[in-house]
Amino acid sequence: MRMNEAAASALQPLLQPFPATELGQALLDKFAGGLAYNEGAWVFADHVGQWVGMPESASAAIATMGWQDLSGYEWFVNAFHLEDYAPVQVTSLDDRPLISQEDQAGLLRLGLVVADRVFGLVRALPEPVPVRCVIGANDTSVVFRFHRIRPGDGWIDDVLQKPDDPDMMVVVDRVP
Repeated sequence: MRMNEAAASALQPLLQPFPATELGQALLDKFAGGLAYNEGAWVFADHVGQWVGMPESASAAIATMGWQDLSGYEWFVNAFHLEDYAPVQVTSLDDRPLISQEDQAGLLRLGLVVADRVFGLVRALPEPVPVRCVIGANDTSVVFRFHRIRPGDGWIDDVLQKPDDPDMMVVVDRVP
């Protein structure tokens, strides 16, 4: 597990988990739906076809949306806001959502539980693949994403090392 300094500070003490009993039914349903294979990409099955204007085929979506590769496709298609699945308070300031530092930290912890569930889905595949889960938080949202680890995916290290970035980021890799 890797994280930037902002996330490490927010998650102290690190071993305080998000209570798994607080996982809502909608999130449990997402895991129950499993993963779908699309031309070399693994995505949440319930995310297939949810994006208006994006072709369902991974190769067509990459061409249409301008992504560089399958990792970019998975990065986009597998993204979802954790605050939509947890009992946190999202207030509004000048029509902009606002999440407290405490709730951001709680959602990062929830993201670690989600990562563990994703790893379970990947372990259940006929041929498990290496996977990277990324949880990014700021004062307006906390987003979970995952993608298969492929050669050339080292860009995440540059993102984690930005010393002045106030956003929190946690990266968890799992290689079978």
